[in-house]
Amino acid sequence: MKFFIAFAVLIAGISAVPHHDAHSIDFSDERVVAEAIEEAIEGVSQSIRDAGLDPFHIKREDFSYALPVPELFKLDAYIDEVLSTGLSNIKINRLYYSSLFTRLQFDLEMPLIHFSLGGAKSDVVLFNHDLGVSASGSVDVERIRVVGEIDLYIGIITGVTVQKVDISFTLNDIKSDANLVIFGEDYSDDFNNYVGGVVPDTIKAHYNEINELFEIVITDILKENL
Repeated sequence: MKFFIAFAVLIAGISAVPHHDAHSIDFSDERVVAEAIEEAIEGVSQSIRDAGLDPFHIKREDFSYALPVPELFKLDAYIDEVLSTGLSNIKINRLYYSSLFTRLQFDLEMPLIHFSLGGAKSDVVLFNHDLGVSASGSVDVERIRVVGEIDLYIGIITGVTVQKVDISFTLNDIKSDANLVIFGEDYSDDFNNYVGGVVPDTIKAHYNEINELFEIVITDILKENL
């Protein structure tokens, strides 16, 4: 989801970057338009880093809580070495603006988003029953890619308007290598099969709907900013 938001914002970057104003950009100058978009992409990446989301790291956190009568409820838990990387790594494979056709073509990708958990465990006492949960492992989201074209119309009176937006979103794979034990039962295989199988298969089965959503969101953002 963060990638979806970041991508929509950077497409509107012609007007969003601090060094440019959409109405002052010379759309006949291909270099200026391309540089404005590159600045927007880097601005999004820097904002993600500045927010502490890449890398995101929690060395260790401990939690504990108990009711005055701990036999009714008591919790002791910790999480250790939580790490997320790759959210700000937006790679430009191709970026081209044609002043003749007033068309922007782009090919962007996030090569790898990595999530890992060194360990997490909770020991819960609920009405004298011991309920424990433990987890560890990693999830890798491989190569989120967005290829597209945006056709603009530049009128003397109307200014810059959006004519057409075509988007092609693809996901290479999601790999899950996690260990999950709940109340003494090992759900590791179920979790890995779901995250590494069901989730990417479902995304791929709905490419058309995802692309349509991208096109609607990007068109609305551009209309508001150009």
